[in-house]
Amino acid sequence: MIHRLRLQCLIFCTFFLIEGRLSAQKRLPKNVHYSVEAGGFVSAASTTPFWIRSNQYGEAPLKSQTFGVRGELYRTYDSLKRASATKKLDFGYGLRIAANAGGANSFLLTEAYAKIRYKAFEMYAGRRRETMGISDTTLGMGSYIWSGNSLPIPKIQIALLDFTPIIKSGLLAVKGNIAQGWFGSGDSTQNYMLHQKSIYFRLGKPHWRFRLYSGINHQVQWGGRPTIPFLQGGTNAFITEYGSNLFAFAHVLTGIGLQELGYYKGTTIASGEGGNRLGNHLGTLDLALEYRAPSVKWLLYRQSIYEDGSLSTLSSISDGLLGLSISTFNRKKFIQKIVLEYLSTDNQGGFRQSGNQTAAIPELRGADDYLNNATYEEGWTYRRKAIGTPFIMPLNELSGITVKDIVGAYNPRYPVNPYALLNNRVKAWMIGIQSQVKSVNLLTRLSYSQNMGKYYLDSRVLLQAIDINQISLQQQAAIPIKQYLLTVALAYDSQGVLENNVGMSIFLKRHF
Repeated sequence: MIHRLRLQCLIFCTFFLIEGRLSAQKRLPKNVHYSVEAGGFVSAASTTPFWIRSNQYGEAPLKSQTFGVRGELYRTYDSLKRASATKKLDFGYGLRIAANAGGANSFLLTEAYAKIRYKAFEMYAGRRRETMGISDTTLGMGSYIWSGNSLPIPKIQIALLDFTPIIKSGLLAVKGNIAQGWFGSGDSTQNYMLHQKSIYFRLGKPHWRFRLYSGINHQVQWGGRPTIPFLQGGTNAFITEYGSNLFAFAHVLTGIGLQELGYYKGTTIASGEGGNRLGNHLGTLDLALEYRAPSVKWLLYRQSIYEDGSLSTLSSISDGLLGLSISTFNRKKFIQKIVLEYLSTDNQGGFRQSGNQTAAIPELRGADDYLNNATYEEGWTYRRKAIGTPFIMPLNELSGITVKDIVGAYNPRYPVNPYALLNNRVKAWMIGIQSQVKSVNLLTRLSYSQNMGKYYLDSRVLLQAIDINQISLQQQAAIPIKQYLLTVALAYDSQGVLENNVGMSIFLKRHF
């Protein structure tokens, strides 16, 4: 305990020494910004409350009683206008570091990237905080597929970041990206990769009150090698690696399934994905309607989940994220924004698993097991944190229940990964309110979820139905004090999939 306090004091003192030196330096250019902050997390239980740690890009620790410091340095583009007549080419960079000590010890490089823009196009390399999908990113529960819950995945990306007209009048505009990323190594797979792309359209001229949005994003975990080589069922091929050549990438890019059981055409590398698509494919189909009046904006959006083919037969159409965001442009009003959201992932096309019979009866393709995969057993996680919605969290974060509670028909013969996503059948409702009292910005979130575990522990064990309710609440206040910003968040979790808990985070930030 004494050593821990010494470490915390050292970090705290270092923070203010650095801040003092930076303050004394010559003022940087307008488009270069940096900030430093220090604070901590405390709670009645051993874990940090749900809404304090969720969608924080992995910076907020699971374990409470932790001290943290953060620092960042950015160079932004000179102009927000993407296609400036006077400066078509521009560059920028970002660096963000977060360190925790105490209940949890970590040193995180949350962001480290360089970017370059030419007209409407941008290319960047490195790790950058992002979200994906049409939703309210400031107040909502987070996009289903890419919410900002985990540490950012390093990648190289080319993108149209803003909606860019493809018709001169602006009636139709498009944005999108294509990226190659690297997961690194997990428990079951080593050196595997990310393929990501998206395309979104906007129908409606910029000055129109009504505008329609639609699009799709495509995520793939692929390549790498199994930590423990194995025999491929049906072929007895000894699997030592997964395909990562150009032929394999063509299947990843297009999503076209393999034609030969267990092997890539023209190679001797066994795939482990015979009769299926190469890699773990998942994403969302998004649709939104926006209404803009002089003083208010309404955004109604829907994200539909696709993963294992059930959406193509509409058997899983009830699953997805539905949201309504109402924002005011009047800064004198107390309430600035209200967000209502409903997330459903419990259907998954029904409890019947995919099998040979689905070729004849596609409607039987069910038990999609969202965000999990037999080849990439870590599932849709990065550094043991969920990449997508925080309501589908790894087993080690479910502090209110035991393994037997969540798997129901648990059999000790089948070992359970403590970081597996074993609660992926969820219904969640959330209301978020952003308000302002003078110069103090307030954020309120209240969520209620029904947690139903998953259909199968593995292909042989059908689980008992469970239904564990969970309430989580957050009240945050951001208070400007001269050149500083004090952010205090109070949170509460009821007893459910999380332990009964009350906690808070408090951080003091100086921006330059």
